[in-house]
Amino acid sequence: MRSGSPSGSSQRAVPMAGIFDRDITLLARSLDLRAQRNNLLAGNIANIETPGYKAKDLVFEQALGDALRSKDPSPMVTTNPRHMDGRNPTPLELVQGRMIQSANAVGSADGNSVDLDREMAKLAENQVDYQALTSMISHKFLQLRAVIREGE
Repeated sequence: MRSGSPSGSSQRAVPMAGIFDRDITLLARSLDLRAQRNNLLAGNIANIETPGYKAKDLVFEQALGDALRSKDPSPMVTTNPRHMDGRNPTPLELVQGRMIQSANAVGSADGNSVDLDREMAKLAENQVDYQALTSMISHKFLQLRAVIREGE
């Protein structure tokens, strides 16, 4: 029945919104976290001659994976909405990275733990990952655009 009733339109919109939200939210949050990591790594390089400076890094892949798995069916059955079902309730858009101190096997006499080669390699890898994410999100929007144009 295509009467334009609210129940009919919301039923059609929900599956599309779910597909769009999860993919785009994951890509957008990943881009944000990669940008934060880039700033930390650049800060490490900028402080290479600062006595006592400890190199930092941002880890977030596990947190993103946990948030994605929280949408998967749980092995535990709940009988009450207040029961915990064993899933991590953190939504993708709220995933935060965890700042850690980077370990450097070769320390310097002044206590600085920045290894330029290592930091440059991490920075380059992070930038490649960022560029890959931008390509993915661009491709996703091109696909959505093509689907919209087919419906015209």
